[in-house]
Amino acid sequence: PRQWNALKFLNEKGEFLYNVIMPGLEISAQALWSQAAKLPEIEIVKPPSILSKNTESSMRAGVVYGYIGGTEYIINKMKEEIGRDDIKVYATGGLGRVIYNETPMIDVYDPDLAYKGMKIIYDKNK
Repeated sequence: PRQWNALKFLNEKGEFLYNVIMPGLEISAQALWSQAAKLPEIEIVKPPSILSKNTESSMRAGVVYGYIGGTEYIINKMKEEIGRDDIKVYATGGLGRVIYNETPMIDVYDPDLAYKGMKIIYDKNK
């Protein structure tokens, strides 16, 4: 599994301009249970509330809601520095589904976007 995520900015021509790399949901959760002796391994799912009373739910809340907040901040900061608010934001990959419905900052979720891009590159070069 991929342990990092990249937030990329492409212009209207599809040219890569900017990139932000951050720890992924998996590595964030794994850091908790591997670096703290008493914390258990957890499944990465959104808890019903951010207000948690037990260890597993508290860890899920911190990892999932923290990731959503970090993603929203980065998207807002990129829009601010680029000077545009009309940027379409895509989430991709398996865990993109965890946060897609949790933030209005993501316009489209496509779990196969990377594969579609590789197919375009393949077709152009065959």
